[in-house]
Amino acid sequence: MFSCKPAEKPVADATAENKALEDSLMAIHDEVMPKLTDMQKLNEDLRKIKTAIPENSEGKIVSPEGLDGVMERLKLSEQGMWDWMKQYHDQRDSIPADQLKPFLDHQMELILSVQEGINTSIANAQAWLKTNGTPNAK
Repeated sequence: MFSCKPAEKPVADATAENKALEDSLMAIHDEVMPKLTDMQKLNEDLRKIKTAIPENSEGKIVSPEGLDGVMERLKLSEQGMWDWMKQYHDQRDSIPADQLKPFLDHQMELILSVQEGINTSIANAQAWLKTNGTPNAK
């Protein structure tokens, strides 16, 4: 009898594929993780600007346009990395072998989203600082 069902991969092939996928996942993690230091430096520069803002005539501190949003995006994208790492490590060892590939595929989507968020928030913060000045320039 013939079947339309594709032949299942041998266990060794599936294991090698999962290992390659997990290696790719960790390579993205390892590329993005050092950027958290850049994000902390950018946040520090932005906080210096924010703390140097004088009160207006009504006694309120009004941030320059975009400052709060840039700071919030840095914070959220950094938190996204920490959240991803926690959930990945909390779940990874409990995934049955037959469900590992879908798990890793989903984790790849998540870490790519984290990577995009971090890269975008860094670029936006750098652009804001370039346009609005650095703490030393004020």
